[in-house]
Amino acid sequence: MPEKILDIGCGNNKIKGAVGLDISKDTRADIIWDLNNYPYPVEAGEIDKIYAKHIIEHVDDPIKFLNEVYRITKPGGSCFIETPHFSCYVAYSEPQHKRYFSYFMIDEILKKVPFRLAKREITFYRSFRFWGIKYLANRYPRSYERFWTYIFPAENVKIWLEK
Repeated sequence: MPEKILDIGCGNNKIKGAVGLDISKDTRADIIWDLNNYPYPVEAGEIDKIYAKHIIEHVDDPIKFLNEVYRITKPGGSCFIETPHFSCYVAYSEPQHKRYFSYFMIDEILKKVPFRLAKREITFYRSFRFWGIKYLANRYPRSYERFWTYIFPAENVKIWLEK
């Protein structure tokens, strides 16, 4: 049986073979739904893989959101989340964004969500990749976010979760 993939907040760039869930009717979504309305119209334990790229910063409560994502993920399933890092101009330039995320904010959220953190990383724009900033920031994330983040702003935080 093929894996069931859910692309939350798919917009018009839905992952091939995925079921798309989005609030807008003007997208390629298969399910039109407000992500702040729980539960989602998806059965518990139905989804193998969930992708939520640039969506967690739009929801009212990221803990409720991740608990709902956990509910619909199959045992052994996974979730990939990507969100702008707080130092990225995109994080604070869009009025629809309700909060900004850091490398360590994920730790606090996951204290209230049963997912297991498999991996996370801070990504950077091409101009900073040449200087090895990504390696240093991910090797020493506390020092990066405390002392260097506004000198070398990040692009995104990527998170891989497992159930």
